[in-house]
Amino acid sequence: MTANEGGDALNIEGKTVGEMLRTAREEKKLTVEQVNRETRISVQTIRSLERDDFGEFPSETYLQGFLRNYADFLGLDGNTLWAMVASRPSGGGAGGSGPSWEIEAALKEEKLGPPRILRQLILPVLVVLVVLFVWMWLREKRRADRVDQSHRIEAPSEMGAAG
Repeated sequence: MTANEGGDALNIEGKTVGEMLRTAREEKKLTVEQVNRETRISVQTIRSLERDDFGEFPSETYLQGFLRNYADFLGLDGNTLWAMVASRPSGGGAGGSGPSWEIEAALKEEKLGPPRILRQLILPVLVVLVVLFVWMWLREKRRADRVDQSHRIEAPSEMGAAG
């Protein structure tokens, strides 16, 4: 496998992934609309795949799924075609890795953990408040137990005096 100047992955015959998809579809005498009806892949997505316009996809995950489904429908090896696309040099024009994918990866890394303010400020304050609440509750419970015990002690003496 080699790559042309635009960054599109080429197979041994010098065809791009999109050209291979279009050729396979045309050999089966299928229109883009027929493929759309059979696969439920939108016409725009099929055309983007056949033009090697991979920057149109919101993420590599979408590209990988649509490419594999379309290739498998045409009887091509979707995994091999994906390997060709994934091995292309990044940033090589319309067929290269889009900057939106790089931004998406950075956002995923940020979203993995709780926000910094939660970890550094709110969480410790919340822990202190919970500990304070438990301490006050236990203190009040002890005070109530003492009052209850003093009432029990006073109650039998009152009964003896009344009788």
